[in-house]
Amino acid sequence: MFENVIEAMVDAVLVVDVEGRINLNNTAAASITGYAADELRAMTIGTLLVDDSDGMRTVVRRRIQDGSVVRRESSWLVTKGGERIPVSVTGSPVLSPTGDLQGIVLVARDVRDVRRLLQEKEAEIAARKAAEAEVRLAKASIEEQLDQTRASLLLAERRATLGTLAGGVGHELRNIAQIQVAAVDELSAAIAANEDVTLLARQIIPDLERVGEHITAHGQRLMQLARPGPDRVDALDLNTVARDVVDMLRGAGKLRHVTVTTKLADGPLTITVNRTRIEQILVNLVINAVDAIGDRDGKITIEVHPSSDQTRVVCVVRDNGSGIAPEQIDRIFQPFFTTKPEDKGTGLGLPVAREIVQSYGGNLIVESRIGVGTSFTFDLPR
Repeated sequence: MFENVIEAMVDAVLVVDVEGRINLNNTAAASITGYAADELRAMTIGTLLVDDSDGMRTVVRRRIQDGSVVRRESSWLVTKGGERIPVSVTGSPVLSPTGDLQGIVLVARDVRDVRRLLQEKEAEIAARKAAEAEVRLAKASIEEQLDQTRASLLLAERRATLGTLAGGVGHELRNIAQIQVAAVDELSAAIAANEDVTLLARQIIPDLERVGEHITAHGQRLMQLARPGPDRVDALDLNTVARDVVDMLRGAGKLRHVTVTTKLADGPLTITVNRTRIEQILVNLVINAVDAIGDRDGKITIEVHPSSDQTRVVCVVRDNGSGIAPEQIDRIFQPFFTTKPEDKGTGLGLPVAREIVQSYGGNLIVESRIGVGTSFTFDLPR
């Protein structure tokens, strides 16, 4: 009965005596080792089951001595041809009716398929990890490229704004230079006539100083718009920024045909932002309003006030220009979309303005009616 049971098993079964000699095996043991049954029964278990440290021999010998069970020890089954097959070994003692140890039954399971599956799974996991690492690198590279693209778009729009202002500033500087030339001519004439120029110089010098201050202010504004630089933020009063932008545009001759009204808060409304970027938003919105009004006289209102819960600062730029068609209003924040002629618009101003506002935790929205006008509203945290 016992021999029939072990013969039916698909794993290699080896029954060894107390000396470690094999005295019974099944067909599966002969098949996996390549030994005939009588060859196996002439061998000791230590020559058939080995491991790199000879630990298996020690384990089997100790289990035989104390009659305890061998539980899933890893070992190598050495075939007749010398091949080492990885096996998982379990064992149970064989006892006599009186309880004496007569031997041990060892069951060796071929784990080559299991190991191969584990290796395939490990290779799959390694490949998946490598793919995930590539995805992370690709994502980081894409994000870096997006950051570079955003920076390029910001710089492109800043330079477009610079170009828009440059023509007006050039006209204004020419007018200022005429004041300077007139003063120099007057001094030269007085000197040529041998007149005392002291009093005249005292009268002219303040005018020349204002000319110098005006030129310096225009130059600094243009340099700020042209310089990409780091996004250094400062605590600024949006009332002051709005007022300065109107003065800059008026000085550049961009507001000749419009009446600009500023409705500012009674006290400071402080936001922490980069001044050049906020100026860029306001310049863009005001110039868009001027373009919407065209050559006719019009009105632009710039309103700065706190939000209803006092946690944000709201700025509204409103005009009574031509308005934006309903089918276009959903597209005005798309990059490169513009309702202006090609020589007057890049299609980047509003997308960049919205991105700047959103980068500071705010939003930029638009309301418009054809023939009535348009209002752009943005808010920023205080």
